[in-house]
Amino acid sequence: MLRNVWFWRGLYPLLTRFCTEYKVPFNQVVNLAVESFLGMADASELQLLAKREALLREESDLRRVCTAMLRSGSYLPSYVAKVLKEPGRPLDHLMDSQRPLKALSPREEKVFRRIATRREEIAGELAGIQEQLLKDVRPFRLKPDRSWSHRRRSDRQKLKGGESSNGKVA
Repeated sequence: MLRNVWFWRGLYPLLTRFCTEYKVPFNQVVNLAVESFLGMADASELQLLAKREALLREESDLRRVCTAMLRSGSYLPSYVAKVLKEPGRPLDHLMDSQRPLKALSPREEKVFRRIATRREEIAGELAGIQEQLLKDVRPFRLKPDRSWSHRRRSDRQKLKGGESSNGKVA
């Protein structure tokens, strides 16, 4: 079986030097190293490492999709408004590097609006696909604030003994 192996930058020169000095075939050194590693390695640790790598890839992919969705969905209208410099909007307070394009030709503006529309459609399609892929995952919810200052504030707001909600003593 043939496989390509990518060695770390500093490891490859050391490996080739070792092979030439000791006149050992390159493949033999690699095979023996892998065999000894697998012999010493704990199978459960390897499974955990493999699962971790899979989760990191999935998280990276989800982050990429989320960024594309937001950039082309929720964040898009404000970006388009900035670029098109809607009339009546003062821009004197902005630095030159933050100012939107000063002028688009009518043709450029037409193309820009079509691109923005397509980006919005793509964001909607991505949201639909991700919704189907993540159908078994519950939506994220923020946990209630249970900090010490929040508890002290709520303790002060509690009714004293014998008071009713309208402030009269029962």
